[in-house]
Amino acid sequence: MKKILIYLLFLTVFNAQSEFVPQSSVGAAQTIVEQHQMSSQRYHTDKEGNILMFVNVWGHVNSPGSHLVYDGIDFATLLSKVGGPMSGANLKHVRLFREIPDENGQISYKLDLNTFYKNGNRDNFIEIKPNDTIIFPQTPTSYILSYAGTVNSFIQFVNLYFIIESRQ
Repeated sequence: MKKILIYLLFLTVFNAQSEFVPQSSVGAAQTIVEQHQMSSQRYHTDKEGNILMFVNVWGHVNSPGSHLVYDGIDFATLLSKVGGPMSGANLKHVRLFREIPDENGQISYKLDLNTFYKNGNRDNFIEIKPNDTIIFPQTPTSYILSYAGTVNSFIQFVNLYFIIESRQ
């Protein structure tokens, strides 16, 4: 019984820690475009001749993933397509990463969608291009609260271990 509890404790701690391991970055000498293979197709058409493109949406939204959307879509429509932000999404620090640098050589944007969310102001919107990746982060408070269950399970296993030890 003691071995099972120790094993469960190990699994709980290992799974909780694996979420916090930072990813290594590629050397600075290599340009962003060289770090990944770009898709061969940037635009697609449907049966009616509408121009479509894929956009990646990650993070704290209701339906993250790769979405096929109309060319010219704006952030409000894209946010609707992915089901909106989840409770705890940090709309002040939304990031957009381009597959190919724009005319200014920029590949990364930091966006504050909070003003749009509060009053509908679309001034902070930028054009969405094919294969853009948009990341909606989670607020630190929401992140901590989402792991409260893991911490609680860990404490329960430790408590159970000490109860069993004290009875022997």
